[in-house]
Amino acid sequence: MAEGIGTIAKFLYCSSVLEEKVAYAYRSLAERVDDSLVRSLLLYISTDSLKHSIILRAIGEELVENLGVKVEDCENILGEVWRKLTMLAMEEIIKEEKVENEELISLANKMASFESFVGEEYLTTLHLKVSSLIADELEVDLGDLKDILKWIVEDEERHEKIITMLRNIVSKRKNEK
Repeated sequence: MAEGIGTIAKFLYCSSVLEEKVAYAYRSLAERVDDSLVRSLLLYISTDSLKHSIILRAIGEELVENLGVKVEDCENILGEVWRKLTMLAMEEIIKEEKVENEELISLANKMASFESFVGEEYLTTLHLKVSSLIADELEVDLGDLKDILKWIVEDEERHEKIITMLRNIVSKRKNEK
């Protein structure tokens, strides 16, 4: 396996693992919220993230058959931030308590924090852009797959806007009471 292609494939694999965990974290939150609009917005992001996980893994496998990377290797590949992000996602996945309507503002702030402070969306975006740049530099032809990576980056930017929308909706509803 060419080293450059292997690096890209490993980045994509680890990004797919992160996206999967984030998808389940959003789904877990959505299942604990009674507000149907808020739940739908969270499920929207969850569904996108799961879709990203599936395609990133497939692209990595397309580049390198039998990649041989394990989830445990991802912290070394993507760094300490990867470990922290996956731990936060796992903490959210295992929670079971319902989120009451009066707690929605706190939930919205938590999601904004999860998205911006922790930076899952930025991390994924960075890795996808870096993978594309590495492919260009090493003259690895990602072909039409580059478009898919670009669309994922666009989705990630949209997720941040959805979280902002969610915060505005929740704040407005709180002020109306």
